[in-house]
Order: sequence, then structure tokens, then C-alpha cells
Amino acid sequence: PISCGAAGRPGSTWHRRVMSSVLNRQQRDKVANFQAVTGAPAKLATEFLKRYSWSLDQAVDIFFTEGHSFSAKAAPPAVDARKLDTFFRKYKDAQADCISSDGIQELCADLSISALDPVTLVLSYHCRAESMGVFTRDEFCGGMQRLGCDEILKLRGKVEELRGALQDRVACKEVYAYTFQFALDQGQKCLPVEMCVEFWKLLLRNHFALLDTWIGFVEQRCKNAISKDTWMMLYDLATQVKPDLSDYDMNGAWPVLIDEFVEFVRSQALERIGGGGRALRAAFSVPTARPLARLSAIGQLRMVR
Repeated sequence: PISCGAAGRPGSTWHRRVMSSVLNRQQRDKVANFQAVTGAPAKLATEFLKRYSWSLDQAVDIFFTEGHSFSAKAAPPAVDARKLDTFFRKYKDAQADCISSDGIQELCADLSISALDPVTLVLSYHCRAESMGVFTRDEFCGGMQRLGCDEILKLRGKVEELRGALQDRVACKEVYAYTFQFALDQGQKCLPVEMCVEFWKLLLRNHFALLDTWIGFVEQRCKNAISKDTWMMLYDLATQVKPDLSDYDMNGAWPVLIDEFVEFVRSQALERIGGGGRALRAAFSVPTARPLARLSAIGQLRMVR
């Protein structure tokens, strides 16, 4: 384990210097997200993120793999093994040792939620479910142990807490990342666009001001499936970039589809105000690194219109 002392505490000289001047806005957000998930001080969070090229998922994974531990969450209440077994059996498939689609429908009815409620994704996340439409015994019982629920009344009492995770940017990102893998069929690496659209509607409504514009753009222009990289970077776009996209970095490591979306939104804004003068054009100008490609793409979008 790495010893940080007081250097990474909020308010310390190191913390003010690094967080205010050395790191850019996206990096500061990643440090905050890393701290929220791991409980690590800012200095250690920054060291891990730098070590893994600012990949939040990889840095968090390695952090826990190496055995680091800070302010861990309080352990959930102990569950009664017999009550938990009875709880599982109430919804168990008659032909297999799992809860299948019919049992999940019944469980949702007892929780007074729809099977299409995004809370079901949070529940699946806690159960570490590997396939949609089924909970194995180990998945369901493991999830209930993590939640401290051994009967339907206790789980019903957790529904609003689970729903609250979808409002929290950090917690929702964990569920969002899980959902991509959860939805994949065996052997797949990408998700069909139509499936992604439905999940975006469930998970991003409270986080992405341009969600409807994005969905319309993707449905018209994306002929391929969505990769995990595009899926995850969209969450960063939704939560780390201003709604007007004024701080979007065209020279950043964004997927091509997201670059094209930003170009589309900016060109639409320019068209709405009729081209509107040098100052306004400068505000939406394309960086010089790839000017011909950018201008060509914007021109094509206008021709389509």
C-alpha cells in the first residue's frame, strides 16, 4: 500500500496546487470519481489515474486488485440463511435452480415496480447477474446478502435507495458500465443501436441534456453497433462536458461517432442563427488540427439537410 500522509487531504497545499492548476476539468472529475468509489485521498487517486493513462475503470480495478482499502462502506445487516432460501424459492423456476423471466415478473410485481423500471438494472448490478432475464441462486442470494435483504419487505424498503443510485453521477456510472456487459449476448463485443437507445433512455435521462438530440442523431446516422468505448465515453460527454458543448475538446481521445455528433450539434446551432457574424462563428470554430476533415463533415451535414 502507498502511504500518502496528509498530502492528499482537501485544503492541503498539494491538494490545492494539483487540483486547481495542474489537472484539467475532466481529470479533476476523474479524481473525484475515483475518490468517491475507493475512499482514497486525492494524491493517491491522482497517482493511480496517471499510472493508467487516466482510465478510471482500469485504475479502480487495479486499486482493489492490489488490496488497497480506505473508508469502506458499513457492512449490510446480516441476513437469515433460511429466510433467504425461502425468499429465493418463492420466485424460483420449477424446472431449474434459478429465477427466470416469470419469477422476475412476479418479483417486480411484489416490489410494486415494472419489469422495465431502471431500478431492475440496479438490482441486477448488486446481484452481479451475468445474463438478462435470469438470476442464478448464487447471484440472487449474493445480491440480497450485499443489500441485507432476506425477505420481500426488506427489499421493497430498499427500492427508493436503489433508485437514488441512478440520480448519483458516480453510482449511476457503475450501473451504466455494468449494463453494457450485462446486455451482451455471449461472444458479442458490441451492442445493437436499438438496444443501446432503450438503455440510454432508462439511464441517461437525468444526466444528459442532449439525450433526445443524441438518440435522433444515432438512429439516423449510426449503421453499426455501439462499442464499449463509445458507450462509456458517451457517459463522460453527458456528465463532464457542458450542455452547450463549448468545452468539448475536438483534439481529445473521443470516438469518431461522438466527434461527429458534436460537429452536428454545432452546425445546427450555426444554421439556426443564420451564420451570425465572426464572433459567433469563432465560438463554434473547429480546432486547426483537423480543419479540412471537420469542415468537410459539417458541409456534408448541411447538404443532407
